[in-house]
Order: sequence, then structure tokens, then C-alpha cells
Amino acid sequence: MKTAFVDEVFSSVQGEGPRLGERHIFVRFQGCHIRCRFCDTPAALQPKGAVCRPQRSLVSFEREAVDNPMTAQQLSELCARLVVPGRSRQVLSLTGGEPLLQRDFLSAWLPRMRPLFRIYLETNGILFEALQQVVDLIDVVSMDIKLPSATGLHPFWEEHRKFLAACRGKECFVKAVVTGDTSEADIITAAGIIAGVDPSISLILQPATGNAAPEPALLLAFQETAMGILNDVRVIPQVHLMLQVP
Repeated sequence: MKTAFVDEVFSSVQGEGPRLGERHIFVRFQGCHIRCRFCDTPAALQPKGAVCRPQRSLVSFEREAVDNPMTAQQLSELCARLVVPGRSRQVLSLTGGEPLLQRDFLSAWLPRMRPLFRIYLETNGILFEALQQVVDLIDVVSMDIKLPSATGLHPFWEEHRKFLAACRGKECFVKAVVTGDTSEADIITAAGIIAGVDPSISLILQPATGNAAPEPALLLAFQETAMGILNDVRVIPQVHLMLQVP
């Protein structure tokens, strides 16, 4: 039986990207194979934490403690209790950490969830072989491009190129976190990779917050640069932080 290590399960609005404001049920998987210096979910980096913290119900932000790892049945039940009654088809957001690190569990779990939910994958856009294993079970891909000048890591350009190619036929957009250290050269390279696959794919420039935040003029300059390469370039901050929701 496949099991998964999960950090939290909760209901909130999507705070990033072009699907901003949609109500999602978020499943945050544990573990990540990279360490971006602007990471805003450090608690989810540990690969095998002992406890998951699911939201108790739709009417309460209270959390409880559930032992890891959990089965597909356990995780399905935690998601089911957060479904909003009514006509709207729910969206199940797979996030992390990096959910594709647990691709074998996703392969076993998602077929039972997809008839009930639209499946939305939030990923660092590196593990292209893992994506190929589950891409037919995904409806929307929110793919990061990790700009080395922002992350402090080595480039993943070729991995990003292969990942984006594996998304063909899926609803997909690309997000790049922009900091005060981000270089124009990285913006040009990222936009060029997207354009090489499909120039109509949206690029979302997401400004980092706090001390890492870019100057407004720099952010607009980056948008103008990318607009010369791609059809759709938007600046969208993390709105859930403004709303003070999970």
C-alpha cells in the first residue's frame, strides 16, 4: 500500500498566479530536494515529519495532529471534510515542498480523486520524469522557473525546458519569484525557454516579500523585458498574505 508524508491539509483561496481567488483544498506534501533562499514554507522541507496538521472542518481554522505516513484513504477523508457544499467543482491543489517527490503515491491516489476534483499541481518545475508519470492525472500545472540569481542555487534551465515540454496539452502557466537580486539575464533566459515551447504560456512574475522584495521600478523593467519575448506577462503578488488567510 502506497503512503505519503503530508505536512498539512487546509481550505483557502488560491493566492498566486492567474487562478487567484479560487477556493482550493491544499494538500502540502513534505520534502523538497532544493533549498531556495526565499522559501516561504520551510516547515515542509523535512521529508518524513512525524505529524500532519489537517484543518478540522470548514467552519474552523483549528488544526489537529495526524500521524505520518498516511494512506490514500486517510488523505481522501481529510480532503472530503473540507469540500464546500454546492454546485462548484472543487479544486485540489497539490503543493509542498515538492509533491512530485511522492509520485508513486500520486499515481495511486489521484485516480480516485479526479472524478471529484480538478487537480492543480504546484511544482518547482524540475522533476520532468516524475511529471511524465502523473501528467495524465493533472488538470492544471503551476510551474516554477527557479531563477538562479534569486534562489542562490545553480541553474535548472535544461530541467525546466524538459518539464515545460512535458506539460504540452495541459493548462499550464509559469511562475518566477523575483527578488532584489534577480538579474535581467535570468529573466531573458526564462522567457526564452517558455517561448521555445509555446510563447502563449503565461509568465507570472511574483515579487518576493520582506527584505528580499525587488524595487518597483526593477519589477516593471523585468515585465517589459519579458513582454518583448512572450504574449502574456503579469505581475501578481502573493495575495493570501494580504488577506491574512492560510
